[in-house]
Amino acid sequence: MKCIYCGKELQPDNVYCPHCGKAAQIVPDYSMYDDDYLKEVLTEENIFQRTTTAKRKTSTAMGTPNPVADISERRKQQKKLQIKIIAGVAATIVVLIFAIMVFCAAIRSNHNNSYDYQVKQAEKALLDGNLEQAAVYYERAVELDPGSIDARLALADICVKQADYDSAETLYKAVIADDRKNRAAIKSLISLYEKEENTDAIMALSKIVDESLQDLFKAYQTDEPVFSLEEGSFDSPQTLQIRSPEGDSIYYTMDGSDPIARGALYQGSIELSENNRSYTIKAVCRNEKNVNSEVVSKNYTIKIPAPDMPSVSPDGGDFGAPTNVTIRVPDGCSAYYTWDGSVPHAGSSRYTGPIEVPEGNNILSVIAYDSSTGLSSQVYRGNFIYYTQDHPQDNIDDGNAQEDSLSEDAE
Repeated sequence: MKCIYCGKELQPDNVYCPHCGKAAQIVPDYSMYDDDYLKEVLTEENIFQRTTTAKRKTSTAMGTPNPVADISERRKQQKKLQIKIIAGVAATIVVLIFAIMVFCAAIRSNHNNSYDYQVKQAEKALLDGNLEQAAVYYERAVELDPGSIDARLALADICVKQADYDSAETLYKAVIADDRKNRAAIKSLISLYEKEENTDAIMALSKIVDESLQDLFKAYQTDEPVFSLEEGSFDSPQTLQIRSPEGDSIYYTMDGSDPIARGALYQGSIELSENNRSYTIKAVCRNEKNVNSEVVSKNYTIKIPAPDMPSVSPDGGDFGAPTNVTIRVPDGCSAYYTWDGSVPHAGSSRYTGPIEVPEGNNILSVIAYDSSTGLSSQVYRGNFIYYTQDHPQDNIDDGNAQEDSLSEDAE
């Protein structure tokens, strides 16, 4: 059989387990006689313990060694041992804490010098809506990798959200300087300039980026105006028309001044009719975003010749009978005449058909006048003499005097 406390084998005569010292409890083959026997054994055990206790008290009174003192000494030794153990544990904890601090510092140092870590933390801060913290992480990422396009773009976007447009512009420009084909940076910079209504900066940007990205500037590019006349010199009045290929507004000047600053809105054709005048026409197209095209300038000179002198038939003479005079007038002109030798003008008699030579010694003066240009031809002069048979001789002499005067004018 076995001890129910430690499981060791017991001899049949064992009252106490020789291994653990506890009273043997015999379980197998239980009977009422065994129970009585067990009670007797336990009674003897109690008597034995009481006897032992009395003996210890007697020994103490007679000056024999005191077990209580021994126990106190053992407790002191145990306490010292506990202190040593606690001190050792504390020292171990301090060492562990120091090691953890060193380890954490190493991790922080590693994170602080890791571009990827800074970017991940910045992205996390953005998801949390913490722009300021995200900016700090991206700034550190840019410090670690100054050539990083992604970090600079992300930081520039944050600057825009924080209304720090100057810093954003600087970052976008730096990215474009490194990569003229970076569509994201160029689109963002265009949007930034739009906020500032700085179309000049947008147009300047269009000239430095790669040609493959010119579609980004379509809304800011205006085709230059087209003139219907090539520049040059003309001998007749001209009508100039200007058109915009995209249907934009057109502003122009006729004196060579800047059409962007001083131009009048083009609403129809421009008449170039003033004779002996040079025109410098400048025009510009302006789209709905108030972006101006390149200025186009053209020079025109109008130099219209005077009408040809009209031809008269007959070309003067001495007539003995009534005679009609016909005048051939240049196309587009009218003829005006006088018989007294004075210079005709638009208020003089207008030639409408053959005219009869008046009696006497007459100086016929004729001009051709172009009402569209206001120009007159040279004056035709002819001496027409016509007297009836009963005309006095002295009047004839007077007529010779007029003829002499006509000759002098001709000279």
